[in-house]
Amino acid sequence: MTDAQKNIETEISKTGYVLEHKIAQVLKSNGWAVISGKYYVDEIEDAPREMDLIAYRVSRLDKEEIDLYTVLIISCKKSDENSWALLARDANLNDPNTDYWPLHAWTNDSALNYQLNRPKKAKDYHKGMHALGAGNAIADPDVEVFAFQEMNKISGAPKNDKAIFSAITSLVKAQAYELSSLPSRKKNKSIYQFNLISVVETELYRLMFAKQGNEIKCSKIDSELYIARYIFSKRESFSRIRFLTANAFTDALNDYSQLHSANAKWFSREWGAFYENIIKDPNRIKALENEFYTKIKIPIKLRIQEQFRNLPKFFEEPILSWNEEKDLLEISYFVPDEVERWMNNSPEINSTVRNALQSVYQYTGPFQFADSIPF
Repeated sequence: MTDAQKNIETEISKTGYVLEHKIAQVLKSNGWAVISGKYYVDEIEDAPREMDLIAYRVSRLDKEEIDLYTVLIISCKKSDENSWALLARDANLNDPNTDYWPLHAWTNDSALNYQLNRPKKAKDYHKGMHALGAGNAIADPDVEVFAFQEMNKISGAPKNDKAIFSAITSLVKAQAYELSSLPSRKKNKSIYQFNLISVVETELYRLMFAKQGNEIKCSKIDSELYIARYIFSKRESFSRIRFLTANAFTDALNDYSQLHSANAKWFSREWGAFYENIIKDPNRIKALENEFYTKIKIPIKLRIQEQFRNLPKFFEEPILSWNEEKDLLEISYFVPDEVERWMNNSPEINSTVRNALQSVYQYTGPFQFADSIPF
Protein backbone atom coordinates (compact mmCIF):
# COMPACT_ATOMS: atom_id res chain seq x y z
CA MET A 1 0.00 0.00 0.00
CA THR A 2 1.32 3.43 -0.92
CA ASP A 3 1.68 6.36 1.45
CA ALA A 4 -1.05 8.14 -0.48
CA GLN A 5 -3.44 5.25 0.12
CA LYS A 6 -2.59 5.18 3.82
CA ASN A 7 -3.16 8.92 4.05
CA ILE A 8 -6.53 8.60 2.34
CA GLU A 9 -7.59 5.88 4.79
CA THR A 10 -6.44 7.98 7.73
CA GLU A 11 -8.11 11.17 6.58
CA ILE A 12 -11.47 9.60 5.68
CA SER A 13 -11.67 8.22 9.20
CA LYS A 14 -11.78 11.82 10.45
CA THR A 15 -15.06 12.48 8.66
CA GLY A 16 -18.55 11.48 9.69
CA TYR A 17 -18.84 8.84 6.97
CA VAL A 18 -17.27 6.13 9.13
CA LEU A 19 -19.76 6.92 11.89
CA GLU A 20 -22.62 6.88 9.41
CA HIS A 21 -21.53 3.43 8.20
CA LYS A 22 -21.27 2.09 11.76
CA ILE A 23 -24.72 3.37 12.69
CA ALA A 24 -26.19 1.89 9.50
CA GLN A 25 -24.69 -1.51 10.33
CA VAL A 26 -26.09 -1.39 13.87
CA LEU A 27 -29.54 -0.58 12.48
CA LYS A 28 -29.44 -3.40 9.93
CA SER A 29 -28.24 -5.95 12.46
CA ASN A 30 -31.18 -5.04 14.68
CA GLY A 31 -33.82 -5.52 11.97
CA TRP A 32 -34.22 -1.97 10.68
CA ALA A 33 -34.38 -1.19 6.97
CA VAL A 34 -31.91 1.58 6.11
CA ILE A 35 -31.76 4.24 3.39
CA SER A 36 -28.44 6.09 3.18
CA GLY A 37 -27.69 9.44 1.57
CA LYS A 38 -31.23 10.30 0.51
CA TYR A 39 -31.54 13.67 -1.21
CA TYR A 40 -34.47 16.04 -0.98
CA VAL A 41 -35.12 19.61 -2.10
CA ASP A 42 -34.96 22.30 0.57
CA GLU A 43 -38.10 24.30 -0.25
CA ILE A 44 -36.93 27.31 1.74
CA GLU A 45 -33.54 27.70 0.04
CA ASP A 46 -34.46 25.81 -3.17
CA ALA A 47 -31.36 23.66 -2.89
CA PRO A 48 -30.70 19.91 -2.73
CA ARG A 49 -30.00 18.51 0.75
CA GLU A 50 -28.78 15.12 1.91
CA MET A 51 -30.11 13.22 4.89
CA ASP A 52 -27.53 10.87 6.42
CA LEU A 53 -29.79 7.95 7.36
CA ILE A 54 -33.45 7.06 7.29
CA ALA A 55 -34.32 3.82 9.06
CA TYR A 56 -37.69 2.19 9.53
CA ARG A 57 -39.51 -0.85 10.75
CA VAL A 58 -42.80 -1.90 9.21
CA SER A 59 -45.54 -4.13 10.60
CA ARG A 60 -48.88 -5.10 9.16
CA LEU A 61 -51.94 -4.27 11.24
CA ASP A 62 -53.89 -7.23 9.87
CA LYS A 63 -57.40 -6.45 11.07
CA GLU A 64 -57.11 -2.86 9.93
CA GLU A 65 -55.22 -3.75 6.70
CA ILE A 66 -52.79 -0.90 7.39
CA ASP A 67 -48.99 -0.87 7.14
CA LEU A 68 -47.36 0.76 10.17
CA TYR A 69 -43.97 2.45 9.74
CA THR A 70 -41.90 3.62 12.69
CA VAL A 71 -39.30 5.92 11.11
CA LEU A 72 -35.97 7.19 12.44
CA ILE A 73 -34.38 10.16 10.67
CA ILE A 74 -30.76 10.27 11.78
CA SER A 75 -28.00 12.85 11.49
CA CYS A 76 -24.43 11.65 12.07
CA LYS A 77 -21.68 14.09 13.09
CA LYS A 78 -18.08 13.59 14.24
CA SER A 79 -15.63 16.01 15.83
CA ASP A 80 -12.05 15.25 16.88
CA GLU A 81 -11.35 18.75 18.21
CA ASN A 82 -14.58 19.81 19.86
CA SER A 83 -17.11 18.46 22.33
CA TRP A 84 -20.80 19.27 22.07
CA ALA A 85 -22.28 21.27 24.94
CA LEU A 86 -26.03 21.64 25.42
CA LEU A 87 -26.97 24.65 27.54
CA ALA A 88 -29.91 23.85 29.78
CA ARG A 89 -32.16 25.16 32.53
CA ASP A 90 -35.10 23.77 34.47
CA ALA A 91 -37.96 22.74 32.22
CA ASN A 92 -41.46 24.10 32.73
CA LEU A 93 -43.72 21.48 31.21
CA ASN A 94 -46.69 23.78 31.80
CA ASP A 95 -45.28 26.51 29.58
CA PRO A 96 -48.15 27.42 27.20
CA ASN A 97 -45.68 28.67 24.59
CA THR A 98 -43.91 25.34 24.13
CA ASP A 99 -45.29 22.07 22.83
CA TYR A 100 -43.36 19.39 24.69
CA TRP A 101 -45.43 16.58 23.17
CA PRO A 102 -45.49 17.02 19.39
CA LEU A 103 -46.52 14.09 17.24
CA HIS A 104 -45.33 13.94 13.65
CA ALA A 105 -47.33 11.25 11.91
CA TRP A 106 -49.04 10.80 8.56
CA THR A 107 -51.72 8.42 7.38
CA ASN A 108 -53.98 7.96 4.38
CA ASP A 109 -56.46 5.94 6.42
CA SER A 110 -59.56 8.04 7.10
CA ALA A 111 -60.23 6.55 10.53
CA LEU A 112 -56.71 7.13 11.85
CA ASN A 113 -56.55 10.56 10.24
CA TYR A 114 -59.72 11.56 12.10
CA GLN A 115 -58.32 10.27 15.38
CA LEU A 116 -54.97 12.01 14.97
CA ASN A 117 -56.67 15.35 14.33
CA ARG A 118 -58.73 15.26 17.50
CA PRO A 119 -57.85 17.84 20.18
CA LYS A 120 -54.92 16.91 22.47
CA LYS A 121 -54.35 13.67 20.58
CA ALA A 122 -50.57 14.26 20.41
CA LYS A 123 -50.31 14.38 24.20
CA ASP A 124 -52.57 11.32 24.45
CA TYR A 125 -50.14 9.53 22.16
CA HIS A 126 -47.22 10.26 24.48
CA LYS A 127 -49.21 9.08 27.50
CA GLY A 128 -50.12 5.94 25.60
CA MET A 129 -46.49 5.19 24.76
CA HIS A 130 -45.54 5.47 28.44
CA ALA A 131 -48.38 3.14 29.41
CA LEU A 132 -47.25 0.63 26.78
CA GLY A 133 -43.64 0.57 28.01
CA ALA A 134 -42.01 2.80 25.38
CA GLY A 135 -41.20 5.64 27.77
CA ASN A 136 -37.48 5.97 27.03
CA ALA A 137 -37.97 6.75 23.35
CA ILE A 138 -40.76 9.21 24.03
CA ALA A 139 -39.74 10.50 27.47
CA ASP A 140 -40.57 13.93 28.81
CA PRO A 141 -37.53 16.24 28.76
CA ASP A 142 -35.55 16.46 32.00
CA VAL A 143 -34.41 19.99 31.20
CA GLU A 144 -35.00 22.77 28.71
CA VAL A 145 -32.12 22.99 26.24
CA PHE A 146 -32.06 26.63 25.19
CA ALA A 147 -28.74 26.83 23.30
CA PHE A 148 -25.73 24.78 22.22
CA GLN A 149 -22.03 25.24 21.51
CA GLU A 150 -19.06 23.28 20.30
CA MET A 151 -16.31 23.54 22.92
CA ASN A 152 -12.62 22.88 22.37
CA LYS A 153 -11.65 19.60 24.06
CA ILE A 154 -8.37 20.97 25.45
CA SER A 155 -9.03 24.60 26.32
CA GLY A 156 -12.79 24.44 26.76
CA ALA A 157 -13.11 27.55 24.61
CA PRO A 158 -16.48 27.97 22.85
CA LYS A 159 -16.25 27.79 19.08
CA ASN A 160 -19.65 28.05 17.45
CA ASP A 161 -22.90 26.16 17.01
CA LYS A 162 -22.59 25.54 13.28
CA ALA A 163 -22.34 21.72 13.30
CA ILE A 164 -25.05 21.29 15.94
CA PHE A 165 -27.35 23.76 14.21
CA SER A 166 -26.75 21.95 10.92
CA ALA A 167 -27.73 18.62 12.48
CA ILE A 168 -30.94 20.09 13.88
CA THR A 169 -32.03 21.90 10.73
CA SER A 170 -31.27 18.91 8.50
CA LEU A 171 -33.43 16.67 10.69
CA VAL A 172 -36.35 19.10 10.83
CA LYS A 173 -36.29 19.81 7.09
CA ALA A 174 -35.97 16.14 6.16
CA GLN A 175 -38.96 15.31 8.34
CA ALA A 176 -41.00 18.10 6.75
CA TYR A 177 -40.07 16.83 3.31
CA GLU A 178 -41.04 13.24 4.10
CA LEU A 179 -44.39 14.32 5.54
CA SER A 180 -45.17 16.47 2.49
CA SER A 181 -44.15 13.84 -0.07
CA LEU A 182 -46.08 10.89 1.37
CA PRO A 183 -49.55 11.85 0.02
CA SER A 184 -48.35 11.74 -3.59
CA ARG A 185 -46.30 8.55 -3.40
CA LYS A 186 -48.12 6.31 -0.93
CA LYS A 187 -51.22 4.49 -2.17
CA ASN A 188 -51.58 1.50 0.17
CA LYS A 189 -53.17 2.28 3.52
CA SER A 190 -50.34 3.28 5.83
CA ILE A 191 -49.44 5.12 9.02
CA TYR A 192 -46.00 6.70 9.50
CA GLN A 193 -44.62 7.91 12.84
CA PHE A 194 -41.37 9.93 12.75
CA ASN A 195 -38.52 10.27 15.27
CA LEU A 196 -35.49 12.56 14.97
CA ILE A 197 -32.06 11.53 16.27
CA SER A 198 -28.72 13.36 16.22
CA VAL A 199 -25.81 10.96 16.76
CA VAL A 200 -22.45 12.56 17.57
CA GLU A 201 -19.05 10.90 17.84
CA THR A 202 -17.53 13.12 20.50
CA GLU A 203 -18.19 13.95 24.14
CA LEU A 204 -21.62 15.32 24.98
CA TYR A 205 -22.06 17.66 27.93
CA ARG A 206 -24.96 19.35 29.68
CA LEU A 207 -24.24 22.83 31.00
CA MET A 208 -26.93 23.32 33.64
CA PHE A 209 -27.70 26.93 34.53
CA ALA A 210 -28.91 27.60 38.07
CA LYS A 211 -32.29 29.22 38.63
CA GLN A 212 -30.61 32.03 40.51
CA GLY A 213 -27.06 33.27 40.54
CA ASN A 214 -24.30 32.55 38.04
CA GLU A 215 -23.59 28.90 38.86
CA ILE A 216 -23.21 26.61 35.84
CA LYS A 217 -22.70 22.89 36.39
CA CYS A 218 -21.11 20.76 33.67
CA SER A 219 -21.98 17.05 33.49
CA LYS A 220 -21.09 14.43 30.91
CA ILE A 221 -24.14 12.75 29.34
CA ASP A 222 -24.95 10.18 26.67
CA SER A 223 -28.47 11.33 25.79
CA GLU A 224 -30.49 14.53 25.86
CA LEU A 225 -33.86 15.61 24.50
CA TYR A 226 -34.18 18.93 22.71
CA ILE A 227 -37.48 20.56 21.71
CA ALA A 228 -36.87 22.37 18.43
CA ARG A 229 -39.09 25.35 17.68
CA TYR A 230 -39.17 26.40 14.04
CA ILE A 231 -41.25 28.06 11.34
CA PHE A 232 -42.22 25.94 8.35
CA SER A 233 -44.61 27.08 5.61
CA LYS A 234 -45.29 30.19 7.72
CA ARG A 235 -46.51 28.10 10.65
CA GLU A 236 -44.81 27.55 13.99
CA SER A 237 -44.06 23.94 14.75
CA PHE A 238 -42.18 21.85 17.30
CA SER A 239 -40.11 18.70 16.99
CA ARG A 240 -38.41 16.42 19.50
CA ILE A 241 -34.74 15.76 18.70
CA ARG A 242 -32.81 13.22 20.72
CA PHE A 243 -29.06 13.81 20.98
CA LEU A 244 -27.09 10.58 21.44
CA THR A 245 -23.40 9.79 21.64
CA ALA A 246 -22.24 7.15 19.18
CA ASN A 247 -21.44 4.79 22.08
CA ALA A 248 -24.97 5.07 23.44
CA PHE A 249 -26.76 4.48 20.15
CA THR A 250 -26.95 0.67 20.25
CA ASP A 251 -28.64 0.59 23.67
CA ALA A 252 -30.94 3.47 22.70
CA LEU A 253 -32.04 1.59 19.60
CA ASN A 254 -33.82 -0.89 21.87
CA ASP A 255 -36.04 2.00 22.96
CA TYR A 256 -37.23 2.47 19.38
CA SER A 257 -37.86 -1.23 18.88
CA GLN A 258 -40.15 -1.04 21.91
CA LEU A 259 -41.68 2.10 20.45
CA HIS A 260 -42.53 0.27 17.24
CA SER A 261 -44.32 -2.47 19.17
CA ALA A 262 -46.17 0.14 21.22
CA ASN A 263 -47.11 2.02 18.04
CA ALA A 264 -48.76 -1.09 16.66
CA LYS A 265 -50.90 -1.47 19.78
CA TRP A 266 -51.76 2.23 20.10
CA PHE A 267 -52.71 2.87 16.47
CA SER A 268 -54.70 -0.36 16.35
CA ARG A 269 -56.58 0.73 19.46
CA GLU A 270 -57.24 4.17 17.96
CA TRP A 271 -58.58 2.58 14.79
CA GLY A 272 -60.95 0.41 16.82
CA ALA A 273 -62.08 3.38 18.93
CA PHE A 274 -63.01 5.29 15.79
CA TYR A 275 -65.48 2.61 14.69
CA GLU A 276 -67.00 1.96 18.11
CA ASN A 277 -70.62 3.17 17.94
CA ILE A 278 -69.62 5.26 14.92
CA ILE A 279 -73.06 5.17 13.39
CA LYS A 280 -74.43 7.24 16.27
CA ASP A 281 -71.84 10.01 15.86
CA PRO A 282 -72.55 12.54 13.06
CA ASN A 283 -68.94 13.78 13.03
CA ARG A 284 -67.44 10.37 12.44
CA ILE A 285 -70.15 9.52 9.91
CA LYS A 286 -69.23 12.67 8.00
CA ALA A 287 -65.52 11.75 8.03
CA LEU A 288 -66.25 8.70 5.84
CA GLU A 289 -69.29 9.90 3.91
CA ASN A 290 -67.46 10.48 0.62
CA GLU A 291 -66.14 6.93 0.67
CA PHE A 292 -69.64 5.67 1.43
CA TYR A 293 -71.24 7.77 -1.32
CA THR A 294 -68.70 6.54 -3.86
CA LYS A 295 -69.67 2.94 -3.20
CA ILE A 296 -73.45 3.40 -3.45
CA LYS A 297 -74.01 6.39 -5.75
CA ILE A 298 -73.87 4.81 -9.21
CA PRO A 299 -75.57 1.46 -8.37
CA ILE A 300 -78.50 3.17 -6.62
CA LYS A 301 -78.88 5.85 -9.29
CA LEU A 302 -78.98 3.27 -12.07
CA ARG A 303 -81.53 1.06 -10.31
CA ILE A 304 -83.83 4.01 -9.54
CA GLN A 305 -83.62 5.27 -13.13
CA GLU A 306 -84.50 1.83 -14.41
CA GLN A 307 -87.51 1.59 -12.12
CA PHE A 308 -88.73 5.21 -12.32
CA ARG A 309 -87.86 6.57 -15.76
CA ASN A 310 -89.77 9.85 -15.34
CA LEU A 311 -88.52 10.60 -11.86
CA PRO A 312 -87.36 14.22 -11.45
CA LYS A 313 -83.80 14.86 -10.30
CA PHE A 314 -83.29 13.82 -6.68
CA PHE A 315 -80.54 14.40 -4.11
CA GLU A 316 -77.97 11.69 -4.83
CA GLU A 317 -76.10 12.03 -1.53
CA PRO A 318 -78.21 10.78 1.36
CA ILE A 319 -78.18 11.91 4.98
CA LEU A 320 -77.24 9.26 7.53
CA SER A 321 -78.66 9.62 11.03
CA TRP A 322 -79.42 7.41 14.02
CA ASN A 323 -83.06 7.02 15.01
CA GLU A 324 -83.05 6.54 18.79
CA GLU A 325 -86.73 5.65 18.95
CA LYS A 326 -86.49 2.91 16.33
CA ASP A 327 -82.92 1.96 17.30
CA LEU A 328 -81.71 1.84 13.72
CA LEU A 329 -79.87 3.83 11.08
CA GLU A 330 -81.91 5.99 8.73
CA ILE A 331 -80.67 6.75 5.23
CA SER A 332 -82.59 9.72 3.94
CA TYR A 333 -83.00 10.65 0.28
CA PHE A 334 -85.22 13.48 -0.92
CA VAL A 335 -87.46 11.32 -3.07
CA PRO A 336 -91.21 10.74 -3.38
CA ASP A 337 -92.83 8.32 -0.94
CA GLU A 338 -93.34 5.65 -3.59
CA VAL A 339 -89.60 5.64 -4.36
CA GLU A 340 -88.77 5.42 -0.68
CA ARG A 341 -91.10 2.42 -0.24
CA TRP A 342 -89.65 0.73 -3.29
CA MET A 343 -86.07 1.28 -2.03
CA ASN A 344 -86.91 -0.30 1.34
CA ASN A 345 -88.32 -3.36 -0.48
CA SER A 346 -85.61 -3.67 -3.15
CA PRO A 347 -83.21 -6.58 -2.46
CA GLU A 348 -80.61 -5.09 -4.83
CA ILE A 349 -80.69 -1.63 -3.21
CA ASN A 350 -80.58 -3.08 0.29
CA SER A 351 -77.71 -5.39 -0.59
CA THR A 352 -75.67 -2.53 -2.08
CA VAL A 353 -76.17 -0.32 0.96
CA ARG A 354 -75.61 -3.13 3.47
CA ASN A 355 -72.28 -4.05 1.87
CA ALA A 356 -71.19 -0.41 1.77
CA LEU A 357 -72.13 0.17 5.41
CA GLN A 358 -70.12 -2.85 6.48
CA SER A 359 -67.14 -1.97 4.28
CA VAL A 360 -66.95 1.73 5.16
CA TYR A 361 -68.46 2.02 8.66
CA GLN A 362 -68.00 -1.53 9.96
CA TYR A 363 -71.76 -1.45 10.60
CA THR A 364 -73.89 -4.58 10.24
CA GLY A 365 -77.03 -3.49 12.10
CA PRO A 366 -80.52 -2.57 10.87
CA PHE A 367 -81.23 0.40 8.59
CA GLN A 368 -84.06 1.82 6.55
CA PHE A 369 -84.66 4.51 3.94
CA ALA A 370 -86.56 7.49 5.25
CA ASP A 371 -87.80 10.97 4.36
CA SER A 372 -85.26 13.80 4.12
CA ILE A 373 -85.89 17.50 4.65
CA PRO A 374 -83.89 19.43 2.03
CA PHE A 375 -83.58 22.65 4.06
